[in-house]
Amino acid sequence: MDDIRSINYLIIILLVTGILLLLTDVKAYKNAGLKKERKVTLILGWTHLSLSIILTLTAWIYWTWVW
Repeated sequence: MDDIRSINYLIIILLVTGILLLLTDVKAYKNAGLKKERKVTLILGWTHLSLSIILTLTAWIYWTWVW
């Protein structure tokens, strides 16, 4: 059951990549005039942030009530 602790690394990676995508790539694509790439990057960045929040809540629920 110690394998569930490695999910913390995944949460951190998803959080950092989501923030970096939204802060750097979206602006770069906007300045370059690449609309499709900007839209895909926005979706991907928000997906990463959403997954990190969902995984954080799931891990918290698991450690609070299940374990």
